[in-house]
Amino acid sequence: MPEADVTTKKDKEFYPDVPQESRSFFLKGSNAHDWGMNNRLAHIFSPKSGKAVMLAFDHGYFQGRPPA
Repeated sequence: MPEADVTTKKDKEFYPDVPQESRSFFLKGSNAHDWGMNNRLAHIFSPKSGKAVMLAFDHGYFQGRPPA
């Protein structure tokens, strides 16, 4: 409904004496990311410790040996 999306002029005004809202994210250096990136990072990193366990494996495990 377009009626629900109506914003007032006050919602669009910005003032130099009002600080920008900064929402903190638990992962260091990720405050500037948008919601989607923070959502993906939140699934990889632990919110309590900020650490992750990543396992690297070769595609050859699934696809077999490369052709000779």
